[in-house]
Amino acid sequence: MMRTMMSLLMAGASLAIAPPAMADRYPLQHGLQVRDYAFDIALSEESDDIRVNETVEVSFLADGLKAIDLDLCNVVAASAKPDPLEPCEATERQNTDLGPGSGPVPGVGRGMTMISATAGGTPLRFTHIGNRLHLTLPQPSRKGGRLAIDLAYHGVPAAGLFIGKNKYGDRVFFSDSWPNRARNWLATVDHISAKATKTVTVTAPSHYQVISNGLETRVADLPGGLRATTWREAVPIPSWQFSLGVAPMTVTRFDQVRGVDFAAWLAPQNQAADLSQAEATSRAAFDFYSDYIGPYAFEKLAHVDATGGRGAMELATSIFYFGDFRAMAHEMAHQWFGNAVTEATWDDVWLSEGFATYFDLLFTEHSRGHDTFLTSLRRGRDGAVKYALAHPDSTVVHRDLARDSEVLGNAPQIYAGGAMVLRTLNGVLGDRVFRAGIRSYYARHVNGLATSDDLRLAMEDACRADSGCESENNDLTWFFDQWLRRGGVPQVQGTWRYDPTRKVLEVAFTQTQKQGLYRLPTELAVSLPGVAGERRFKLVIDAPNTKLAFRLDAAPQDVALDPDTWTPMLKADVTQAR
Repeated sequence: MMRTMMSLLMAGASLAIAPPAMADRYPLQHGLQVRDYAFDIALSEESDDIRVNETVEVSFLADGLKAIDLDLCNVVAASAKPDPLEPCEATERQNTDLGPGSGPVPGVGRGMTMISATAGGTPLRFTHIGNRLHLTLPQPSRKGGRLAIDLAYHGVPAAGLFIGKNKYGDRVFFSDSWPNRARNWLATVDHISAKATKTVTVTAPSHYQVISNGLETRVADLPGGLRATTWREAVPIPSWQFSLGVAPMTVTRFDQVRGVDFAAWLAPQNQAADLSQAEATSRAAFDFYSDYIGPYAFEKLAHVDATGGRGAMELATSIFYFGDFRAMAHEMAHQWFGNAVTEATWDDVWLSEGFATYFDLLFTEHSRGHDTFLTSLRRGRDGAVKYALAHPDSTVVHRDLARDSEVLGNAPQIYAGGAMVLRTLNGVLGDRVFRAGIRSYYARHVNGLATSDDLRLAMEDACRADSGCESENNDLTWFFDQWLRRGGVPQVQGTWRYDPTRKVLEVAFTQTQKQGLYRLPTELAVSLPGVAGERRFKLVIDAPNTKLAFRLDAAPQDVALDPDTWTPMLKADVTQAR
């Protein structure tokens, strides 16, 4: 996902909801797994009220469960002090005059009302209070059993699904459910870990085009100028990625890439746009990521001209752009990291955003050269360092995130800071081992969940398997602890002097940060007068005071630490001793 703040293979598979060792505070219900959702959604021109018939299929992992809880926002009955972190509140008025919530108090009158809940035709007792739908099972669960529950509800979403007019004045519907706002329009387990397959059928006036995750499986014209369109996503994804776009759109098909269909879905007013650069970037990025990381996990890739959000949104198989296509490489990287391999909890959101930021940078290096890559890397580094210094207690991995809506409260650390961690890991292990570790991490967790420790284990195994990898990196606990779970940045003051008698360069480094010592494998670059190029010396700074000496035939002209920015978060100053 690239928002304004950051201008800075298993078909039918399912995932158990299991408690990770370190987690955000979402109230996961253990002992069951959501296998599949099927939504039948009716939209109209005359009202913003949407009507949903849903079937949710669950499997039981334990005996004795008596109820199931889903997230579904209640109707907002009265105004209250706005809380921008409350997922069931509208923080901005929708661009519409057709329904409640469009007046001076956004959100009042919006929300979903339950109509019925059944299982096998038998009505279920339910309560819908506090934005939670509590469904009493017909009998206690049996381990290994399955149950399909049918729900019916309707309402005007307060958020999560934009219903209104685009910039051309056309009425449109576009989802924007990040990170926990799918509950505004769909009854789901609305958490990053609850990945499931899903089908959506949309019945709407026939002049609309409908786009969603996966593949289009059915289009049927109905009486009354209506059309039913069905999309099936056979790869498990979390609820916030459930995409829906319903609007007047034209579809431009690109050539397939590695057997995957590519297309651009644009407003009709943009149908004459030159898409040659967008298609070229899309193809090049797809090839680069596929070669570097592993096979694409999904059925198609659509670039969608959307309305209602900011920046762009990496929804699985259908990326929504709320402006131009500049964030394309970043959002495409998310199809591998965040979508196919999903963080097990919001505490590890850097595994999505940090990865997408770094692989966007790697694609920049691949397509535009090393110098452009370094310029972009250092620009991101500057923002991440500035934030870390101003917020020394903030860490890349969240510590038991209290509210899912706060997941990007430290966005510079998550995006750019996470990317800098990967750059440093890349430098410590070298390109060959790092790439092997990335491919292993992806292969192990594709279409599933992962944690920072899963990444560490994959990198350690890649090191052990490579005879050229230093044995000290067989255990990378030190690396992950200091870069992900510690605030601030390493700060080093260094001096150098040349002894012409002994022909030795003497360097001294002092770590001055207050957050504890770092282990910093790095390089020293020495420029000699009248000599082209540089001499490079490898070193490790891992003590409060580190003194080292290197043989050198002549006095240096300049001495620089970390010349290739392999340790971007290192704030260092190296001067000649007087």
